[in-house]
Amino acid sequence: MPAATALPLAARYRVVHETVYHYSSQVSSSRQIAHLSPRDTPWQRVLWHNLDIEPRCSERGTGTDYFGNGYERFFVDEPHQVLSVRASSEVIVSRRMTGPGTPSPAWEQVAQPAGFRPQVVDLDVEQYRVASPAAPMFAAARDYAAPSFPAGRPWLEAVFDLTRRIQREFVYDPGATTISTSVAEVLEQRRGVCQDFAHLMIAALRSLGIVARYVSGYVLNQGADGARHAGADASHAWVAAFCPGLGWVDFDPTNGKVVDEEFITLGWGREYQDVTPLRGVVLGAASQRLTVAVRVTPLALDPPPP
Repeated sequence: MPAATALPLAARYRVVHETVYHYSSQVSSSRQIAHLSPRDTPWQRVLWHNLDIEPRCSERGTGTDYFGNGYERFFVDEPHQVLSVRASSEVIVSRRMTGPGTPSPAWEQVAQPAGFRPQVVDLDVEQYRVASPAAPMFAAARDYAAPSFPAGRPWLEAVFDLTRRIQREFVYDPGATTISTSVAEVLEQRRGVCQDFAHLMIAALRSLGIVARYVSGYVLNQGADGARHAGADASHAWVAAFCPGLGWVDFDPTNGKVVDEEFITLGWGREYQDVTPLRGVVLGAASQRLTVAVRVTPLALDPPPP
């Protein structure tokens, strides 16, 4: 496994995520749920977050979902033809303890067969071992992952190899898939976007009995090595897999790397539908056109106190 690129201990970012719905005619009302607030984690601290909505909301509130992600719900009850949602945040992302080259047990010691029932159930882990609608367990996904998982290979090395293979063998193509494209179709056509590659990797890992969850967030436009990150101009998606002793380790199959300080975490769940950045319903007979723009701007860290 190649050595990790030297990175600073922490990085500070401002993220602006703008979503605009253009309707073909006026709609009467709109009710939405937004997963657009970055999540506080052991490696990420949210300094501030703000959500601006136009037109004016008649009702709005915040909450925490089943997976521990923050969300904001809002209701616009006046006629409108454009709905604009602008999420702005600042975060500090610190270096994670686990990276390429970290020792790990053989992958077979981590994987569990279908139907496995642990004596002590850690729901925060085991709920991500089973299939979900967008990340099913099936033979073709297991077969695709198999070359990365020969007998006795360390867990971290095997999962990272699968990450790199997806990045090498699949084409990032925003026009190739839709929200309804299945993992089996992505595997067959070898094209898609970050959401597709995350679902594929999760399906492959779960098919081997390895715990994996879907992570929603953002990635810096350009990495420390100067290469442009695919998926940087919109919300991004990657995979977190669990290994006893290491905990959750995040992998980005779109860019073929272990997630580092260049990634900002919004939230996680079983799959995309659990952490959709913005979803809801409108009242009115109109078609819609959606535009999304994301800007991740590096900022200077505050100097340490004297």
